[in-house]
This record gives sequence, structure tokens and C-alpha cells, in this order.
Amino acid sequence: MKTNKKFLISVAVGTLVSGAILSYPKILRWQVEKRLPGVEFTDVNLELLPFVLTLSDVKFNRGWISGDLESVTSDFHGEHVVLNGGNLTVNLDDKPEGDDKPDGFTVQKRDIQLRNLGVKVSHTGHKFTMEGVRTDGQKVCFSSARLEVPTITTGEGCFNREDHKVTVGRGDMKELNIMGAGVQDLTAQNITFHTKAKVAEVEKVTAQITFEKQVFTVEAGGVRASRKPDKVELESLKVKHPWLAGDWLGLGRVSVGHGDRWSLAVGGSHIGVEPKSLTISGEEECGTWIDSLPPNLKIGPLSRVKMTGKSSFSIGFRPKPTFNLRSDCRAKCDSLPNLRKPFRYMAYDPKGKTFERETGRGTKNWVSLLMTGDMPLAVTTMEDPGFEHHRGFITQAFSNSFLDNLKQGRFLRGGSTITMQLAKNLWLTREKTLGRKVQEFFLSQALESCYSKDEIMELYLNVVEFGPNQYGVGNGSMYWFHKGPGELVPTEAFWLASILPRPSRTQPPTDSSLKRVEGLMKRLAEDGRIPNFADDMVEPEEVQNPEEP
Repeated sequence: MKTNKKFLISVAVGTLVSGAILSYPKILRWQVEKRLPGVEFTDVNLELLPFVLTLSDVKFNRGWISGDLESVTSDFHGEHVVLNGGNLTVNLDDKPEGDDKPDGFTVQKRDIQLRNLGVKVSHTGHKFTMEGVRTDGQKVCFSSARLEVPTITTGEGCFNREDHKVTVGRGDMKELNIMGAGVQDLTAQNITFHTKAKVAEVEKVTAQITFEKQVFTVEAGGVRASRKPDKVELESLKVKHPWLAGDWLGLGRVSVGHGDRWSLAVGGSHIGVEPKSLTISGEEECGTWIDSLPPNLKIGPLSRVKMTGKSSFSIGFRPKPTFNLRSDCRAKCDSLPNLRKPFRYMAYDPKGKTFERETGRGTKNWVSLLMTGDMPLAVTTMEDPGFEHHRGFITQAFSNSFLDNLKQGRFLRGGSTITMQLAKNLWLTREKTLGRKVQEFFLSQALESCYSKDEIMELYLNVVEFGPNQYGVGNGSMYWFHKGPGELVPTEAFWLASILPRPSRTQPPTDSSLKRVEGLMKRLAEDGRIPNFADDMVEPEEVQNPEEP
């Protein structure tokens, strides 16, 4: 009897245990589905020591967030949850606002860890995708990310949940359009984004910018961009393009404000940009403009000249290009080199190498203005008809040059006056760039402030090149005609002035070349621009050619 009783008890216990074991997965699934409505999974597993619940092939959709995960593991109370593999989709625009729970209700805090997830986030029309998302303490890190519109891709990065800061080692953007300028191949290094303050900081940015069919290379350092106000600040900015200068143009601190009208501050100078017409304009004290120039443009006298007065400009591109310039800069003469005594400057030999040349009143080859004959008239007629009336520059000449260069897509002409040419020959390089035009613009006004027109003409005739390695009108006159400038007949003087654009590549004067000059002079006389020199024209047999240069 006792044996039968024990047997029955054993069978009953075995049946209960077997039943519990056989029904365990169903009970566990029922409990999980009860606690997590809307969550689908393929399999569920429970480990007791320690307690770990694992769901496999998990799918869920909570409206603003949904997922398709390889597995989810959790402790008994659901306080520590790990999402492993798969993808999450988050739409922040649909996320419920606030929490309507009554006072005293405590929301359970969960420690949710991520392991190798793909996450897609949508917010206010932007889409952001991250791969290899994982958590590391208070950080959420990713192996790569991509933002659409504009398309930006990044490498490894992390979001620190404590200080609300995103850090990324590198970000790349293929293309962006800003006010008609195309930005290509932008690369940013060491990026930090403060999500609460909406401030981005970048250690270095490089890009190609295409504007009016011209491609500029840009490098910026110490970039800080913020919202409210919309502003970008750069500790340094470098720009490279053959139109601007032969090398990089480097600027100091630069800030850009974004609103109905963009504002650009460079040093102490302020420039406005009107987006609709794409008009760039500014007005500052002349000294402020000079102080704001890149260091490699502030060479020679520009590094120390003191100027008063104001200068303003306006350049428009839409619907058609426009150019306006006004200036009344005046130099303090003691801040300029003294050109009324012997001085030295850099000249070029026939091979393009520089050498130092001495000239000035009292030097061997100096020719006073009184001994230059018809050369002043010839030079002003051929090079600068408005010489007697301008103050170093001619706005219309600048405007015509700008519009022609823009139309042709390359730097063809610079609108130089005699004073600007003198400044170039005394202190600047021969490169044809916008940077050199800016230098000439200020230096020519400085010369006009401190020297008379006669002094400027005398300096010009003694400084510029009148033939291959023939500096000064005295050397040039002797080289081509074997006589001094005061002995030249008008045709010879005008021929000598006509070679100034390319003096080192000029062939000796011939009967036909002198006849062409005579024809030009007759037309100028008929227009009343020069006196009638008909009785003083050179006869063909009088031409004396030098040896071939």
C-alpha cells in the first residue's frame, strides 16, 4: 500500500514537472506578450542564473519608433535592456510631447544598451542614417553616418548623453549651393556639435567653390557655427585662385552673419551681401581696408602706410554684372618712401629674374621731365588719357575691366593708370591678379597724395622698361634710336610709348611700324586729342635700328 502511494506521488510530481517543462515556452511567451503588447518575436529564451530573458528576431512599432532587431535581452525587472543588431527607425516629428502622468507617478528608468544597430532618424524634413550604433557608458557611438539634403557623410562619431555633445572625426559633403555658388568636395575634420545650444565647432574645413565658372580652393580653421543668431566664425580663412593671387590669400578672423542680408566681417572691415541680386558692397575708412588685407598683400609701403578718407565699392551679379567704386584716400606722406632722392627698386632681367636697380634724381641715367621732349604726351595718349584729371584710378576703367574679365572667364585687363603702373613697377610683382589691383588701387592714391603730376610722370619715365632690360626713357631712347628722348621726333616718341605693354618682346622699329604709328597720330589729331605733327613726322631713311635684342 505504501509502495503504491509513493508510486502515485512520483507519477503526479513527474507529470507536473514534465507538464511545466513542456509548457514553459508557451507560458513565457504569454507573459512577454502580456507585458510588451505590439512586440513580435520568433523565439524566447530564459536563463535563470543570472536571470536573462532573450527575444530573437524582434519586431515592434510604437508609432514614432519602430524596429527590426536580431535579438533583445533583459534582466528580470526590465531595468537593463540590450538591443543587438538589426535596425531602428525614429521619426522625431511624431514623438509625443511631454508626459501626461499624474503627480507622484514615477516612470521606470531603464538602462538601454545598443550593439551594432542601424538607425534612421527623421526630423523636420531631414533624414539621418547611422550604421554600427553602439553604447559605451554615457556615449552612443556609430561607425558611420549620412545626412540627406544636403548629403553629408561622416566617419566614426559619438553622442555624449550627459553634456549633449556629438563628436565626429571627419565629415564629407559632395555638393551644396549657396547664393549661386556651388560648394563641392567639402571635408570637415574634428567636428563637435552641441545639440542643446545648436552650436557646431570644426577644427578644419577644406572645399572647392565654383562661382561664375571659376573654381576657388578654400581652407578654414577654427570654425564655429551657431543658430539664433545664425552666425559662422572662422579663426582663419585661406583662398586660392589664379585671379586672386599667385599663392594662397590668408585672412585673419572672419565672421559671417546669415539673415535677410548676409554680413561678412574681415578684421575691422564689414561687407554686406544681398542674396537676391547677389550684390557685394562695403564702405570703410581707407586705413581699415588696408589693415584687413591678407598679410601677403601688405607688402612694401602697404605694410606701413597711413591713410585717411573713405573707400566704398559695390559689385552686383544679378540680373547682370555691375561695378561701382568711390574713394578719397589720402596718405600721410611721411609714411611713404621718399622718391625725391636716389632710391632702389626691384626690376626684371630678360629671363624674368629680379635684380635691384638704382635710380632717382642725381643718379647717372636719370632724365629730368624737361629733357623728355614729347614722351609725356605720347605716354599719356597711349597709356592714360585721363592722367591729368584722376587721383590714381579711373572707376570706369575698373568697371570695364571687371566686366570684360567676367565675360571672358579669365584675367585679361586691369584698367591701370600711369600712377598704378608706377606703383606696380616700384613695389609690386608683375602677376596679373585681383590682389595686385587692390594693392595698386591704394598705392596709386598714396602717390597722388604726396607727389605732383609732373613728379609722377618723371618717376614713371625713369622707372618703367622701354625695351629688353632697358629701364628708363633715356636708356630706351638710346637703345632704339641712338639719341636722347628730347631729340626724338613725335613719331619716334609715340612708337616708344606704344611698346610699353610688352617692352621686352618688341621688335625694332621698321618703316611699316612707324607708318602705322603715323596713321594713328593723324587720327588722334583729327579728333583733337593731340596736336597736328604732320610737319614733324619721321622720314623712313631716318630710322636707325639697334641690333636685334
